[in-house]
Amino acid sequence: MAEDYYDDAGQTAPQPPRFVMVPLNSAARKAIEHVRNKYWQYQFENNTFGLWIDFSDPEKQVYSLGRGEGCDIYLPDRDRRYQISEYHASFEVVEQTGAVLLFDRSSHRTTEPMSVNNTFTVKYRKDANSVLVAQGINTRIAFGRDRYYQFELQWHSDGMYHFPDKEEPYAMGPKNSRAKKYVQADKIGGGAYGNVYRCLDATTGTIMAVKKFHNMTGKNLDFATREIANLFRINKSSSIHHDHILQVLDYAGGGKDDNWGEIFMPLMEGNLKTLVEKADGIDDWGVSNIVLRQMLLALDCIASHKIVHRDIKPENILWQYDSNNDYHFCLGDFGLSNDPLKARTVAGTEPFMAPEVYHRQAQTTKVDIWSLFSTVVWVRNTSNFRNLCGKYGAKDIHSWLVSISKGPGYENIRGMASVNPKKRPSAAQQLAILDSAGEEYNEAGGGGEDLEDDLGSHFNRAMNLGEESEPVNDSGYAQGGDEMTSPEMPYYEPYVSGLMESYPWEPEGGPSKKYAPGPPRDPEAWVAQYENAYAPPEEGGGSGGGSGGQTEVPEMWTARPLVTEEEPAHRESRRKQKGKYKH
Repeated sequence: MAEDYYDDAGQTAPQPPRFVMVPLNSAARKAIEHVRNKYWQYQFENNTFGLWIDFSDPEKQVYSLGRGEGCDIYLPDRDRRYQISEYHASFEVVEQTGAVLLFDRSSHRTTEPMSVNNTFTVKYRKDANSVLVAQGINTRIAFGRDRYYQFELQWHSDGMYHFPDKEEPYAMGPKNSRAKKYVQADKIGGGAYGNVYRCLDATTGTIMAVKKFHNMTGKNLDFATREIANLFRINKSSSIHHDHILQVLDYAGGGKDDNWGEIFMPLMEGNLKTLVEKADGIDDWGVSNIVLRQMLLALDCIASHKIVHRDIKPENILWQYDSNNDYHFCLGDFGLSNDPLKARTVAGTEPFMAPEVYHRQAQTTKVDIWSLFSTVVWVRNTSNFRNLCGKYGAKDIHSWLVSISKGPGYENIRGMASVNPKKRPSAAQQLAILDSAGEEYNEAGGGGEDLEDDLGSHFNRAMNLGEESEPVNDSGYAQGGDEMTSPEMPYYEPYVSGLMESYPWEPEGGPSKKYAPGPPRDPEAWVAQYENAYAPPEEGGGSGGGSGGQTEVPEMWTARPLVTEEEPAHRESRRKQKGKYKH
């Protein structure tokens, strides 16, 4: 790159884009020598000429090319045989990134990047008229029919403000595709079946994020396919894109014979977890109220598409500032999402997992309502929930959340913490409650004194089979004699957030029946905490090698279908063989 650049105030500034258009054929040489292009001429040591393009003047960030009178660079075409338009093309800088785009403004689409060895050639997409030019990227270009004018771009500085420390040549992706779509930068996150990278869109010159799925075989293929499919059901056109669900910009791979896949998304400021834990002076309750309403809107949308997310938690709620400089939240990471009719496995993260998911019961969109309530409590940090929730098992957490729901400040969302999913409001009903249009629902059993009574039957009997069911062990799974039934391997990880500040835990004032979790679990058993919004996982830490809060997929996976009303024979035969069990 060139030497340091200084702005008008004498301060070191990012290098502005600068390059020379060097002629490659006789038509291009004649254009450069034309009197109308004299101002831009650049003379090399061998007395050949090029055209000098310099974006160091903030008032001059567009260079136009064509046969019209007002163009900066004149491309003659008197008899129109070469299809040069009056305003044929332009070089323009993307202010936020310093990237230079070549726009095709011609009537006949006759602006074209040319292939050359040892460089990347990125063609125009059908739905776009701009493409990136930089060192090693689209270094040769042509204008007019049959590539009448041909130039090579020799760079003195390609700008790229967000990539100042990156060594050239740039790396482009997707790696496994001939059609390159982005310039890759640093890794900003990772999980069990995918990594996230910062990148620059080769069409728009803007920063975005790309999620690269690991080897797409077995369950990795299932999760990646499910995430892509469900996100595209919601994002398949701009007319139905939801404002609070992470947008999918594009995708690559995932074909019949591909074992790889990538999805492109906007790069957000961070996630809710790091916003709350790292920001100074944040209003926890104020933020939680914004999160509550915006996520209810998102859940109402995915429920209308018959999708259950199953992993609502602070890490999967991303944020950025809107045009009014207010927080704008989006729901992301649909890797565990599913059709409620097909959702059977234990999926999610323990402190945010609904009781019916943990106990392998029928799953509906109400599981996300419980998880959102737990997330709200986490943000508000009621009873030090944020720091302690990773230390206890799911059953303790469920009882704790019910107790918290009866405290002050939770009157209008108490129903979200009903252990019985049928008593939980839907997202639409809860929005009505927040708008004081659903008070009758809230008073009629959407949560309250009956909640704690529900705990006994739900936490002491697996599958809610009643008194004649088999006894349960401490894990909540049914067993017969010395034989323990084998539940499906759960798709979830335990959770840690912050440090345990004090123990024994003393509940805050509020609930009439106070609940305190049992002794904490071994902290060594839990995963490491995120250090920043998209931080890579810590090496060797926690479950599965340390996922940094990303949902883990166990290496050894076995599936066990739910016992349904259509399968009573197994239970009946066990009763006849072993007799009626008494507790």
